[in-house]
Amino acid sequence: MKHYIVLESSEFKLNPPSGKVVFKTVSGKPKSAELVRAKEVDENIPYELLNPIQSLFLMTYTGSNALVSAPTSAGKSLIAYLFLREKKGKKIFTAPTRSLVYEKAKELRELFKTRVEVRTGEVLELFKSTRSEVIVATYESLALALRNRAPWIEEAEGVVIDEIHQLMGSRGWVLEEIITFLLERNYDILGLSATLPGALELAKWINAKLFIESRWRPVPLERKVIPLKKFQDFTKLPKDATQDEKFANKLLGALYTLKKPDEQVILFVHKKSVGWTLLELANKEKIGIMNETTPFEKNEMDTTEIAFHNADVPKEEREAIEKAFREGKLPVLVATSTLAYGVNLPADTVIIGVRAFFDREQRRWKFFPELLDILQMEGRAGRLGIKEKGYSYILPYRVKEENLDKELTKKLGEPFKPYLKEVLLSNERLRVLSLFILIGFLYEGENFRKFLERTYSLRELAYSERVEEVFNWLKDHGYIEGSRLSDKALFCVRSGMPPVNYEEFLRRRDTGLEPIIYLRPLLFTKRFDSLFDFVKKGETFQEDLAYIREKLLPCGYECLKDNTEQFLFYVEGLTFKYRNIQNPPGEFSYLGTDVLHLIRHLIEIKKFGDLELTNEEILNLAHSIKYGITPDYASLGGLKGIGHMRANLLKRLLYEENLTPPKVGSPTEDLLLLLQGTFGEGLEEKLTEILLRERFRDESYIQRAKTEARKVINVLKGNREGILVDDRILRAFGLFLLGERAIRMGKRELLREILSHEEVEF
Repeated sequence: MKHYIVLESSEFKLNPPSGKVVFKTVSGKPKSAELVRAKEVDENIPYELLNPIQSLFLMTYTGSNALVSAPTSAGKSLIAYLFLREKKGKKIFTAPTRSLVYEKAKELRELFKTRVEVRTGEVLELFKSTRSEVIVATYESLALALRNRAPWIEEAEGVVIDEIHQLMGSRGWVLEEIITFLLERNYDILGLSATLPGALELAKWINAKLFIESRWRPVPLERKVIPLKKFQDFTKLPKDATQDEKFANKLLGALYTLKKPDEQVILFVHKKSVGWTLLELANKEKIGIMNETTPFEKNEMDTTEIAFHNADVPKEEREAIEKAFREGKLPVLVATSTLAYGVNLPADTVIIGVRAFFDREQRRWKFFPELLDILQMEGRAGRLGIKEKGYSYILPYRVKEENLDKELTKKLGEPFKPYLKEVLLSNERLRVLSLFILIGFLYEGENFRKFLERTYSLRELAYSERVEEVFNWLKDHGYIEGSRLSDKALFCVRSGMPPVNYEEFLRRRDTGLEPIIYLRPLLFTKRFDSLFDFVKKGETFQEDLAYIREKLLPCGYECLKDNTEQFLFYVEGLTFKYRNIQNPPGEFSYLGTDVLHLIRHLIEIKKFGDLELTNEEILNLAHSIKYGITPDYASLGGLKGIGHMRANLLKRLLYEENLTPPKVGSPTEDLLLLLQGTFGEGLEEKLTEILLRERFRDESYIQRAKTEARKVINVLKGNREGILVDDRILRAFGLFLLGERAIRMGKRELLREILSHEEVEF
């Protein structure tokens, strides 16, 4: 393996284009070379010069596998292009998140000057052949393509794995499966990584013939470690203030001390509760907040100065926040570590609040955020071509700065430790290992241990008692029958569903729980852990929680462990009563795609006899989950543009008058006639009354309630010629049930076919 280090003394300037790459081998002396002129390499490259890392890659890559470890914004997309452009067949680029997939697809489209397709788990992708040469996919989409032998991966020769350090994150086991498969099938692999511990060990595992790591950054970083206690409090707190409030108050004081007037700043916090507390303190001091959905009552301001970006922010709001920051319209972005690994949003300055305590048992410091996260967060500092330098301020709380500095330096010297290795010591072991064994069985049959031997994390355990124990569990539960996988095992492998989740689905079904409750384990990618943070301060929360828990009593502890109570809280529409929630938080705002996959799962489960729901019931449940409304009112979700809150407003209207809504698929005109016949011209007044009584609970909101009532009436009028069914749900159901002929069918024809089609055909 050729191992090169790009040194800090490398140079790169955009205007005028100039610079050099200074590099060395591990034991050699530094060498210097001119940067490569882009037009001498490829007319598609829109720059004068390749930067030092790109130039060295071009000079030294001669084929096979490679690993490049470099800071954020180091031009890794162009390195991917240089790697892929000579490969035959399909060219694959995989990244961890949908937002990154779309971002990278745009960059690669500009470089290849050709169509670039994406694979992010959207249903229609399953029915489209891949015509383009370049495909950008999420990890999960690529893993499912490998398991299902999708033509587009079979036709590939080269695969770029972006953010390969995600092997150490919670989805690392999916990435480890992908790499194991690619290594076995001799695909050329390029791993792109930020700085990570044990990178050399990773390079060896992927059989890299070239390993480049960079100490040079495109924008130099100046790091300062300053104890948080040196900064003034932002505002005066009550004597009984919580630790989160004290910490957030200090961070706000530091933010407005360190931030220069013309800068864009990202302030990283180690957990969501600190971020929301920080935003609430800013709100009390009349600082304009961009977030609409918050766990507190928000002041309305003319300008926005600050926003919080985390996994709980509704999809619509998160996209608006990212756009505003990218365009320079938002000065301060508060964020958790999800931003450090997600979309590329560089800032002039990064401020990182760090809490720490000394673990006397293990005799070591523990840091929040973790040290590797801190290094990733720092990578967001610096905007190439805008500012000459990026600034990182690390603000430790209750730990000396020299101890933090020392631990950060030590972190990069630690061994490479993927998530899959860590999970073997956790209560997630059975969940992950059972699916991994089934995947190994899919690839190697009874010799599945050979697949495990080729992984990084399980190679020493392939013949262990632990693996034997899980293998026997799979046999006992009917996943492995002799030398073959059973129907439900193949279903788990093809869908990525852990067998533990499937068994919990069967247990709940047999307990006689209502469908919404027993279907929750099938939504296995969702944590549903964010909703209560937004409603727990509400005056009716304890009453609402008691109602939900009573419904879950027969389910037992498992329904608390996987947050079924929060999921059911949403589906029951109880969020309508909390005026601080404008849009469903976090994962609840992304359920539109998940219900499409759930439909597919339910059709397949019906096929091998583990489910007896009718197609009409499945349609109702899909609308119910997507729109957060109980199945008996699911048709209200079929009003185009209605959304969660307005659907539940109409539900309350109908419920109070003891009116039964038309079925899913009925003409919208039926609903309009029902409402007009009952309320006549008084519909707006009745909607306003419900909003004031149930949602706003304050007469000062009367104008807002009237405006909202009028919007609901406009939605009803706008749907007058339609039918009560969600277009995407209907089309996906048709495709899964009837195949591609569903694409050519009209909505009413397709609906009739689905409702009359109880024999599943594939």
